[in-house]
Amino acid sequence: MQNLEQVRARNALRCQREDGALIVGPQGGEVIKKLPPLILNHGLLATAAYAYTQKDGWQIVLNHIARHLADVDIAIVPSGTQKHEELMTFLTGPEATSETLKLATLETMAWLSYARRFVRRA
Repeated sequence: MQNLEQVRARNALRCQREDGALIVGPQGGEVIKKLPPLILNHGLLATAAYAYTQKDGWQIVLNHIARHLADVDIAIVPSGTQKHEELMTFLTGPEATSETLKLATLETMAWLSYARRFVRRA
């Protein structure tokens, strides 16, 4: 059985392997750096809502966050969650409690610490 650090690293590495080329660059790669302070200052929901209006990697990174939170070893959101929109639908729905949102936020921040290391700006 893997520990949480291994799961986070595995999923961050998957992000880099699958979409690293799509999120590297002046706008895309910077998403990885911009997300943590935005989440700390405004919260996960507000940051994810802001990402709806953005291009160049924001949706891709939020999709990977959704997949990470749905990973069987993390299981904060339903296992079928694959997209940013599905994540927002769940976190704003009646099934998600305040505790669920807190866990999702903390886990997102932990995942981003690995993603920042794997996804490098060109």
